[in-house]
Amino acid sequence: MADLSDFQRGQIVGARMAGASVTETARMLDVSRGTVSKVMTAFEREGKTSSAKHRSGRKSKLSERDRRTLNGIVREDRKTTAPKITAELNKHLQNPVSTKTVRRELHKSGFYGRAAIRKPLLSKTNVSKRLEWCRNLQNWSLEQWKNVIFSDESSFTLFPTSGRVYVWRQPKEAFNRDCLLPTVKHGGGSVMIWGAISWKSTGPMISLHGRINSRDYLGILGDQVHPMVQALFPEGDAIFQDDNAPIHTARIVKEWHMEHSNEVEHLIWPPQSPDLNIIEHVWSILEIQVRSRFPPPSSLKELEGVLTEEWAKIPLETIHNLFESKPRRIEAVIAAKGTYTIVIYI
Repeated sequence: MADLSDFQRGQIVGARMAGASVTETARMLDVSRGTVSKVMTAFEREGKTSSAKHRSGRKSKLSERDRRTLNGIVREDRKTTAPKITAELNKHLQNPVSTKTVRRELHKSGFYGRAAIRKPLLSKTNVSKRLEWCRNLQNWSLEQWKNVIFSDESSFTLFPTSGRVYVWRQPKEAFNRDCLLPTVKHGGGSVMIWGAISWKSTGPMISLHGRINSRDYLGILGDQVHPMVQALFPEGDAIFQDDNAPIHTARIVKEWHMEHSNEVEHLIWPPQSPDLNIIEHVWSILEIQVRSRFPPPSSLKELEGVLTEEWAKIPLETIHNLFESKPRRIEAVIAAKGTYTIVIYI
């Protein structure tokens, strides 16, 4: 807590007063739950966010100009190492400094080495399409969203690996474009599953084996989605969502949607928008449940079985909470002008 700037304290207080929980605030701002609680206690007791501590000590080895140079070096290449930053900085100094000094100065400026957050790569076109889509559906009511069936594919590895990349950033910069690690869907998994959820039910979940093409996906629509639509939406008011994966946009798939348009409407989906698809949170729940198993699954067949068991255990209340988050997700994307969002959804 001693390293927090007044700005960071203000962020914590602002997040808590906006309704975020202690856990949500800690996660968003990369601080501990204890730090959040201490800052809020100080704010409620004293009515201010500034630190009452006044530090004294030896004179800094860097001038304000040197610090600006240091910050510029970091912002130019977020993924560089502290020794390389030091070497680059020393080119501009008359009296070279150590890597320890550089780290200390970076921390004073709010820069810490953090694992880069993985996010889908967003082009300017994708940002524009996301923003337009959200504005078009901004006024949808919860009752309208209740008619939507959300679907997606996800991969689960037998033995998880972090694959972390560390970047230098300030807490408020977690979702800056150059502090992120761009991802592409399905980057190498052991078991691929497809699932669907609705307000009325978690829906089906199946394992996918081998490379799935558009004809295989047509089978999923006919064998899984169509029966779900008939059972849960007999009045023909269902709306089906899937993303823009190539197998979802193939000609034969579009023809299927046209043939069944009297039973189920197909929801056009914006590109690279997992933050808008509430089933993404279900994959996170499954991941946590699978990794909490002891002993863990030791084969792909066991992993498939565990995924099926945990899918069946997901409470309907959790699904309802996700549906209720949909308007907030849309508002978050609009507030972010189509770029990355940091909203805690449930």
